[in-house]
Parts: sequence; structure tokens; C-alpha cells
Amino acid sequence: MVRTLRTALESDKLAHAYLFSGPRGSGKTSAAKILARCIDCVRGPTAEPDNTCENCLAMLAGTALDVIEIDAASNRGIDEIRSLRDSAKFAPASMRMKVFIIDEAHMLTREGANAFLKTLEEPPPHVVFILATTAPEALPPTILSRCQRYAFRRIPVAVMIDRMRTIATAEGISIDDGGLGAIAYRADGGLRDALTMLEQVASYAGGHVDAATVDAAFGATGRQYARALVDAILGAQAAPALRIIDEASDAGADMLGLVRGAIGEYRNLLVARIDRDLLARDLSATDTDAVIALAEATAQPRIVRGLRLLADALAAGRSSGNPRLELETAVLRLIVQGEDPSLEALATRVALLESGAPQSARLAAAEPATAAASASPVATLASPTRVDTEATAPAPSIERATVPPKLHVVPPQPAPEATRKVPPVEDPIADPALDAPKSAPSGFAVPANPANPTLQQVRSQWDQIRMRAEEKHKPLRGLLSRATIDAVDATVLTIGVGDAIQEGLIRDRTALIEEAVADVVRAKLRVAIRVRGSNAPPARANVIEAPKSFAESATGPGGEIDLLAYARNKIGGTEST
Repeated sequence: MVRTLRTALESDKLAHAYLFSGPRGSGKTSAAKILARCIDCVRGPTAEPDNTCENCLAMLAGTALDVIEIDAASNRGIDEIRSLRDSAKFAPASMRMKVFIIDEAHMLTREGANAFLKTLEEPPPHVVFILATTAPEALPPTILSRCQRYAFRRIPVAVMIDRMRTIATAEGISIDDGGLGAIAYRADGGLRDALTMLEQVASYAGGHVDAATVDAAFGATGRQYARALVDAILGAQAAPALRIIDEASDAGADMLGLVRGAIGEYRNLLVARIDRDLLARDLSATDTDAVIALAEATAQPRIVRGLRLLADALAAGRSSGNPRLELETAVLRLIVQGEDPSLEALATRVALLESGAPQSARLAAAEPATAAASASPVATLASPTRVDTEATAPAPSIERATVPPKLHVVPPQPAPEATRKVPPVEDPIADPALDAPKSAPSGFAVPANPANPTLQQVRSQWDQIRMRAEEKHKPLRGLLSRATIDAVDATVLTIGVGDAIQEGLIRDRTALIEEAVADVVRAKLRVAIRVRGSNAPPARANVIEAPKSFAESATGPGGEIDLLAYARNKIGGTEST
């Protein structure tokens, strides 16, 4: 942009209309005033006005008759634009060109923009229009097509800190780099906001200014809470993380903003592992070094999983109306990763092993932040148990194993003779290739068989089981929404339903439910259906002498499914006449 304008000024090939667009505080109006001095300087047009000639001094003082600045937010109607059009017809009073600076140009009404269009299309040769706006997309395309467009970018944090340091030195303000960084982060790329806050905090402090003084003057920001929250997550500190969320809520911080701030901190960690120069544009030098050090000590799979879970929490918080609960849930899933039964958590732990992450990183990912170690088989898989061996010898690469270690589920014991009609169900988790004895890699513990799930455990995971089953068969959504978990024993999960019709419809899909149970609960259970209030024993799936399927028992004389016939067959009633 600077090169283009400089070349145009030096070659005296100025356009008749310019459009400066960009975020607030990025210098659009200031650049327009500088361009006006470059055009009307006595030595001009020049890329370097002397700022000492009569014309420059008049423009700096705001008394130049031929440089007209218009606020389109308050002069947006057709009458004001007509007045501007009439003024543009007259030649300059004392300068080379008449320059119109139209600030907040997107605020023009449709009628005002249409009235301005003709003048912009065929302006007098002695007129230059400079439009400044924060929303160029709000301008009509007919105006955009007649202007040379220049986009202003957000000012990097490092540039703002250097500029504020220069101004503070000139004005005699004592402020350290921590205070300058705290102001720059609050300004969010707007130098005008940063200078305003610098002036305000200097008046507030009356002496030396540091980061604590800035916080006292303007209050804590969501970014500070987000940084502390991410530090607690990566340190596997559940209680401090929840306290940080509670303090942010008490301070009036927006929970969705806190989630976005945490996502931004994880994004900084990911960028630090890829491009440090790009990270330096958004952070101060001290913060850049701290983030780089933290990123080097954090395994990349943990960073990626944190981004994914927090993004899901942001979306869920918008739709559910309870963003704090969604944030707390995501935070606890990230910290207590060893107890998370989801496939995503398991994949993260396997990725940590494959990447050869340091032992400390794997332990932080696999174990909750408590004094007692978790006895979960998933946690046993996530980190080697022979820590003393790894202290003296390097951890073996997981690539030595022919097949990555998986959970091994022991098939249920044979049932008594009275109930041995149930054939064995294929294990949806266990890999036959893993059942054969083989030599495991040195230093890796073989995961233990999972304990029998309890009724409370299965009930707490019922929603996840339903979602897995409904993904494979949509009609189960309505049927399972009215079902309940009645009992759980060593090998059988009993589901209670309201009537016989529901029982018959669900029984035809018990294989899908069993697969969903195996995926979520990590145990192989047979599903039995029981009608609530009935004394009959629950109907089990996969029985050799099972009754007819729903389609067979409900088929009427014409070959079509008759629900009434099926209901009479199940209940034992007769047709009323």
C-alpha cells in the first residue's frame, strides 16, 4: 500500500477516489490526512511533505479550506450529499487540489450513496475523495468499483508496544514492558484504543505503571482467566481449574468469551510448534518465549484434543444456554483423560505413545490429578507401569509391536445348563490376532481385564449407548428414549420397556445395542428386554429357539405388517367383535 501511494505521488498519477478500510484504530483517517498533506504540500505532490509550509501548517491546524473532513455517520442523508456535490464544483481556494475525507463512509443511506455516485463517477479534475470505513462490504458495489481500495491490517502487539514506549518516554510516563503488554492486549489491534488507555492509566497511577496497575485500573480480562485455565489444564489440576472458572463467573466474565480465550491459548501453543514468527505478531516478546517453552513441553496430540473439545464446548454452550457447564465438562475431560472412555481419548493416548512423548506428559494425560493412581484399564494402557525401568533406560518405540496394544475383553463364562440356549456373541472389541500369545514389547504393561460394570455405571452411560445405537439405526431413537436400565449382572444387561410392541421392536435390534454397549462400557453384555410390570422373564437376544421376528409374527393375510395382529399375538388377546 505505501509503495503504491508513494509511486503515484512521485509520478503525479493520482486517482480521483481512494477507499481505506480496516479495523478500528488502525490509522485509516490519519493516513487520509497524511495523504492530503502529500497532495497539497507546497512542494507536492510529494511522498514526504515538509510539514513546515503554509499549506501543511493549515492542514495540521485544521483550518485549511480546501481539505474538508465529513463524518458520514452524522451527514448521511441525501441533502448533505447534495451540499457536498455542490461544493465539489468550485475550484480550490488556495491549494492545488480540493480533498474530501469522508469518514465512516458505510453509514451513508442508500439515497445518499446514489446521490454521491454520479459525482464519484465523473468528479471535477481538481477533486480527490478519500473514503474511510470499517465495513467496506456495506458500501454499494457501484461505489467500490470506482475507488482504489487499500486494506489496513490490525497492528501487531509488538509494534504497539514499541510505539507506546516511544510516546511514554516523550511524555515522561514511567511504565514497564508488562504494563505496555497488558494495554496492548486490551487494545486488540487498535492503536488509538491503546494510546487512550495509556493516558488513562498514567493519570490513575500517578507514578510507575506495571501490569498490576493496569489490571487495577481496567479490571481483569478474560484473557488472563483463559491463560490461567489452560495452565491448570496442562498441569492436570482439576480443582484449581474449576476455581478459575468460578472466579471468572463471579467477576462477570462472559463464559463464551472465556471459552474462546482458552481456544486462543491452545491455538498459540499449536502455532508455536509450527511458526514462531507468526506467534510473535500476536504476543509480546516475553509471552512469546513463555508460550514456546510451554508448547515444547506439551505433546501435540494433547493440544489438538484440547482445541477439539473446547470448540465442541463453545458450540454446545451457544445452543444449550449453559456455557459454564459445557466448559467445566470439557475441562474435566481434558484433565482426567485416563478415565475418559471415549474413542477420542483412547486415540489421543495411543498417539502420545506413538509420538514418544516424555513420561511426564503421558502420565499427565493418563492419570487424574489426585494422590491415588487410577485403577482403570484404560489408564493402564495409556502409560507404562514400569516407571523405574524407564528411569534407567530409554522408552522403547511402539513401532516394535506388530499390532498396537488393544483392550482385551474376556468372553463371558458358560451359562448353566438351564439357560445354555444362548449362543456365544462375537466380541466387537477384542481382536482375534491379539488373543494369540505373543511377545509384548519390553517396558509395556499388558492391560488387565475390565471389572464387571455396575448398574450405576451403565445408567450413567446410557445416553452415550443410545447415541451409538441411534447412529446405526435412526428408528431406535424414539424406542430407546422410553427405555430404562433395570438390572445388570455379570453377562446380561436388562432393559425395561413399557409394552410388548416396544419390546418386540427393540428385540429385533438388540445386536446393535450390544455393540453400542461394548463400545461405551468396554464390557461385553447380552441385552435382555423386559416389559415393566410383567412377571414374565426378560426376553434375551440371540436365543436359538427365539420367537418369530416382528415381521413374521405381525404379517397379516395380505402379506402386510399388521400391528394389531402382532399385539394380539404378544399379549394373548382376541379380536373384539
